[in-house]
Amino acid sequence: MRPSAQNGFTLIEMVLSLVLLGIVAVTAGMLIYQATRSFEALVDQKEVTQQATLALERISRELRQMKCTPSGNACAPSASDVPVMTASELRFLNSNYEGRGLRLDGSTLKLRDGTGAGDPEYALATGVSSLAFEYLKADGTPAASVADLWIITVNMALASGQATLDIKASVHPRGFR
Repeated sequence: MRPSAQNGFTLIEMVLSLVLLGIVAVTAGMLIYQATRSFEALVDQKEVTQQATLALERISRELRQMKCTPSGNACAPSASDVPVMTASELRFLNSNYEGRGLRLDGSTLKLRDGTGAGDPEYALATGVSSLAFEYLKADGTPAASVADLWIITVNMALASGQATLDIKASVHPRGFR
C-alpha cells in the first residue's frame, strides 16, 4: 500500500508567508502614518495662513482709515490723532473719530475699541508669536514723531501646531497727503 499524499503547507512555507505579510503590513502602516502627518501639517498651515490673512486684512483696513489733521492742502496726523505709537502698540482715531488700538496680549492680537487703556478689546487673531510696528516717513526713513508719520509697517509671526508664518505689510493711511 502506498502512503497517502498529504495536502497542505509546510512549516517553512507558513513562516515565510507570515514574514512577508508582516513586511507588507509595516510598510502600509508607515505610508498611512506619513499621509496622516502630512495632512495634519497641511491643516496647521491652512489655519495659520487663514489667521494671518484675516488679521492682516483687518489691520490694513483699520490703518487706512486713520484720521489726520488738515493743514491747508496737506493732512498729517497729530498727537491727538495717534496718542500711542510704540513698536508693540498703536492707538489712533479713525476718520469717524472712533478710537482704535492694536496690541499683542500673550499670543492674541487684540483690537481695541477706543484709545483708552480701559476700553474693550476683541481678539483679532490667536497664535501670534510676535507683533511689531515700524513708523516711516515718506522717504522711508524712521519717523521720529507722529507728525512725520507716512507709512506704518506691521511685522507679525503666527504659529499653529508645527506651522509658522512671518508676514509683513506696509500701509499708507488714505487721508495722509
